[in-house]
Amino acid sequence: MVTAGLLERAPRELTLTLRFKNAALPGVTRRVPRGADQVTFEVPIPNAHLWSLADPFLYEVDASVGDDRVQSYFGMRKISVVDLPGTEYRYVALNDEPLYLQLTLDQAFHPDGFYTFPSDSFVRAEILRAKQIGLTGLREHVKVESPRKLYWADRLGLLIMADVPNSWGEPDSSMRREAESTLQGMVARDYNHPAIFAWVLFNETWGLLTKEGQRQVYRPETQSWVASVYREAKALDSTRLVEDNSPCCGRGHTETDINSWHSYLPGWAWEEHDRLVSDSTRPGSSWNFETGYRQARQPNINSEFGNVWGYEGSTGDVDWSWDYHRAVNAFRRHPRIAGWLYTELHDVINEWNGYWRYDRSEKETGLGELVPGMTLRDLHAPVYVAVGDELSQSVPAGAKVRVPLYASFLTSSTALGDSLTLRAELYGWNALAQRRTYSETARRIPYHPWMTAALEPLLVPMPDEPAVLVLAVRLEDATGAVLHRNFCTFVVEGAPPQEVRLDGGRRVRLLTIDPAGFHAAAWSLKQWNVMDGLKVNGAGSGFFEYRVAWPQGVRPAELESAAFLAEVSAKELFGKDREDAGRMEGDYMRGRGTNDPTLNPNAYPMTDGQRFPSAVTVRINDVVAGREMLDDDPADHRGILSWHYQKRDRRLREAGSYGTLLRVTVPRDALERAAALGQLVIRLEVDAALPGGLAIYGRRFGRYPLDPTVVFVPRP
Repeated sequence: MVTAGLLERAPRELTLTLRFKNAALPGVTRRVPRGADQVTFEVPIPNAHLWSLADPFLYEVDASVGDDRVQSYFGMRKISVVDLPGTEYRYVALNDEPLYLQLTLDQAFHPDGFYTFPSDSFVRAEILRAKQIGLTGLREHVKVESPRKLYWADRLGLLIMADVPNSWGEPDSSMRREAESTLQGMVARDYNHPAIFAWVLFNETWGLLTKEGQRQVYRPETQSWVASVYREAKALDSTRLVEDNSPCCGRGHTETDINSWHSYLPGWAWEEHDRLVSDSTRPGSSWNFETGYRQARQPNINSEFGNVWGYEGSTGDVDWSWDYHRAVNAFRRHPRIAGWLYTELHDVINEWNGYWRYDRSEKETGLGELVPGMTLRDLHAPVYVAVGDELSQSVPAGAKVRVPLYASFLTSSTALGDSLTLRAELYGWNALAQRRTYSETARRIPYHPWMTAALEPLLVPMPDEPAVLVLAVRLEDATGAVLHRNFCTFVVEGAPPQEVRLDGGRRVRLLTIDPAGFHAAAWSLKQWNVMDGLKVNGAGSGFFEYRVAWPQGVRPAELESAAFLAEVSAKELFGKDREDAGRMEGDYMRGRGTNDPTLNPNAYPMTDGQRFPSAVTVRINDVVAGREMLDDDPADHRGILSWHYQKRDRRLREAGSYGTLLRVTVPRDALERAAALGQLVIRLEVDAALPGGLAIYGRRFGRYPLDPTVVFVPRP
């Protein structure tokens, strides 16, 4: 159906001509009667080339009336709701095929132009960023989006959930007129964009609450009006889904095509929450709906999630990827939930939870170092296996651990046959931070399109020594192509060993040091400990000095060598750690709170391209043993222990932070002095020339299960 409009009534009979530029369709001419300002007619398109995410085909057309000519385009596609094959779970469908929605909130700000992007190529790059990490779409948040952004979504194949802008007062008559007028204008202007699949009328009941005493109330008459706006939107555009209100904080839906919900949680809370949501999703249920309204058979989707508001007082800048990994695993284990929407595409001025920084520079998740080749695309893969019930788990030494597997194959592909290969490798680091591979297995698992089911668990033997372990899983097709990567981690706990066997078979003696047991410390900016000394920090320039008794029975002449090992990093003094740290005050929704990403007590900035270097000099009994550059003060997936030992109290304590392995040889004269003195004096110094601070990690924090350790290697 084509409707052509004129800016003024035709002064005489005119001829409208359509010519298709990239399709074998005949031209079309239609008469525009004198006095008419629009004409509507049908254009048959047999065997239409459908627009899809994988093949976003657009019909290009020239429209002319006399000397006036317009170039435009359109896409042929269908948005509907269908059952996931073999289930009664409702999914949004594109061209009658279920689509597992993996969306992100796009606030679409820019640090220079704010609402205005610097160039068309930048707009294009925004769409490509979402495509690059395997997302299916963006939710353009409470704004009328730029037509060029919608154009690039059409052209490149990315779905758009379009929000109507919100108000921030009460739902009086002027607010209602403005909301309905804006909706009408959006539909009229953007109706022809194939990328738009849904209109969202209101967000989190913003502008819909009326103050009654000290309470903000979503009145029944306001709910009735919202339901009427839903019906109005459906009358304006029957080709798309319409959501009455994207709800949060105990409020719900009235009449809607999508049963969506917002939830911000720590990663450990998602499994229980998704189970509750899944169990509450059924026709007739009152869950997530206002009084007097009930669920029908709408798709259930999460429409905002993340750890940013999941911790007390928000998070500031943290490693979002660990909690994200936990949440995505949970979503994939609950197929009744037909998709999710992460907050958000990029950081904004007072939220730092984006896939990218505000300036669109990269953040580092650390996934690829734990499982070679793994990226965020693996967490968004259509063929997916959730590994383990927990992303990290404490296990006894020598135990055989049952690892649950859940297949989430949300694709129609029949090209993969009826089985896939699942490869699993257990590797990790022991108490000397030596990397070891403990087991490798491979087996065939069943496959069919739209399969969502528990698989036979893995039975994984754990090593007989303290270790941090990664169970890395790869899913391969018959050609060996990797379709998906995932992992879970284990911590084998135990007292630090006094002796270990090196890879060559030689036994060595260990002297371990509590990182918080330093004899002296002095730092130019600040010194403090984390979680009762699991990690110790010194900011600026300064030193930590340890004094430990020389071990009985060890004679320098009988030693081939000795080494000092520790996990260390630079240590930046963040806003939250300053003695004069201010408070975060004001309304976040009005741009208040704080513009310092490190001021929040939960903050520990995620690894990115901006480094904070330092350098540490190691002196042992007044002899320089070595000087090492420290690249950064990072936090991401690699800080397994720093995440594993977090308390489940909705607060974060340097979560995900980790260091690098420092290894220096103890000079021979230092050994002689220590033996004569009866104690080792180990001093780690940061010079004022590069005052990047120093963090020292113990065996229950950071990346390696390693306390600062002296290794004594006897002569053969």
